[in-house]
Amino acid sequence: MSSEKLKPLEAGDPKEVGGYRLLARLGAGGMGRVYLGRSKGGRPVAVKVIHPYLAEDAQFRRRFEAKVAAVRRVGGIHTVQVVDARADADPPWLVAEYIAGPSLHEAVGEHGAFSAAAVAGLGAGLAEGLMAIHERGVVHRDLKPGNVLLAQDGPRIIDFGIARALDATSQTTRTSVVGTPGFMSPEQLRGREVGPASDVFCLAAVLAFAATGRRPFGEGPIEALGYRVINEEPDLTGVPEPLLPLIASGLEKDPEDRPGLDAFLERCSALAEGGDAPLPEPVSTMIATLVAETEVLAPPPQDAPGNGRRFPPLGRMKLPVAAIMGVLLVAFAAWAIGDDGNAPATFKATSKAIATPQQTPTPPTPAPQPSETASATDSATPTPTSDPTRKAFEKISAGDCLDAYERPSGEWSRSKPRAVGCGRSDAYLKVRKVVGGSSECIRHGADLDGELWWSYGEDANEIALCVQRQFRTGDCFLATKGENENSVTINNSDLMTSWPCGAGSAPGEYDFVLRITAFTSGACPPGGRRVHWEIRGRTLCTRIV
Repeated sequence: MSSEKLKPLEAGDPKEVGGYRLLARLGAGGMGRVYLGRSKGGRPVAVKVIHPYLAEDAQFRRRFEAKVAAVRRVGGIHTVQVVDARADADPPWLVAEYIAGPSLHEAVGEHGAFSAAAVAGLGAGLAEGLMAIHERGVVHRDLKPGNVLLAQDGPRIIDFGIARALDATSQTTRTSVVGTPGFMSPEQLRGREVGPASDVFCLAAVLAFAATGRRPFGEGPIEALGYRVINEEPDLTGVPEPLLPLIASGLEKDPEDRPGLDAFLERCSALAEGGDAPLPEPVSTMIATLVAETEVLAPPPQDAPGNGRRFPPLGRMKLPVAAIMGVLLVAFAAWAIGDDGNAPATFKATSKAIATPQQTPTPPTPAPQPSETASATDSATPTPTSDPTRKAFEKISAGDCLDAYERPSGEWSRSKPRAVGCGRSDAYLKVRKVVGGSSECIRHGADLDGELWWSYGEDANEIALCVQRQFRTGDCFLATKGENENSVTINNSDLMTSWPCGAGSAPGEYDFVLRITAFTSGACPPGGRRVHWEIRGRTLCTRIV
């Protein structure tokens, strides 16, 4: 966790909580106050201390304990990890990893809308984080700009204060209206059951905010915002054209019409510039300032790898090195004048101390003479190059799941395979076996089994993955018309496709988008234009979107 600015501790603040030394104030919320702390091992952490009046409420303690249990289930590179917690302490407290960076709300509020590439990079990171959350059986339910932190190595999702487990049976999951007006889904506002599609709606609203600098459903009292979310279309004026269809489909009123997080991850990853979309420079400066202040207060342990540095090298910041050195120097000065040697008396406005001094031109290095070039070339020994694609194939084993599917063009969505957890929503394929040729993957006499192969190399050098589609309720794939106008036909290749369920139309030579309603040994669910097939001894139930 993090906050907008580091502030010195005040007279009434504790010096230590649960063995974690407190260094500065980060902020306050409805549940309590958050501090920058340091673990016994020297790591910076965020310590949330619950308000005393809440700690006296036995029901609140039970809810807090349930919250801690939920967030401990969550993991992923774009989420904030819980380090420690005590629900029975007086007052209760929670410790999470500290992220040195501003919230998206603060960054956009101070510096305006992001570029299309920056929004795409943000979307890819948040989609990946939400997928990890859902994989643990948790729905966040309050994704908003204030709950997104911008760090050097990507966004982080924080504050699972109203998160609920997907398998929860409590009445609050179905009837309580919780969340942030303007970013809540229609089903949240109606008090209906909330699932992963609700987080998709919130994600689309957050990306619209980042792209335009304003809320997609405007401002105003809770009632007015709720009415617009349920009854009116969002204002997406200014959303970059490449992102517009995706964000619009994520804001569909019906949860079933929204695309999955995998569609957000794929589209945003493709639009991000080389997978490393830069943040606006003023936002990078905000991050650099917080990083510098944090490392002055909680220096990395000396015995950790890379000198214990939690953050990437300064060169990755896309900021002038001199600017960052200015931040470090001023932050150090603020620390040095502290009144007790442990905490600073004040934090200076370090963001103003980043002007890059004029540099003295460096004479160009003389070009090598022809004789020198020839000598270096002649003596050089060629270095054999490895084949990264083949190495990726060789890393895959039978039983692995892959985050790949077949595009409408017939190509795989990834250039090389990558194993992911089989419980993830983007684990489209499961590997049956790894063989020396694609011919070994063919099952003779099988008309429709949802199986195919993915191979690399030719002849004696071929390596093939025999894969089968994992059929998940809610996923959509593509199909074509049959012999007459009302019939639908599919083959194994069609079953390997994936397509956003809310896209509205099928691409290219395809005619239908089919949503999977069940993969069962029993009867198919009723409703809609239903189509079903017998596959692997079970029934694949679908309906035409």
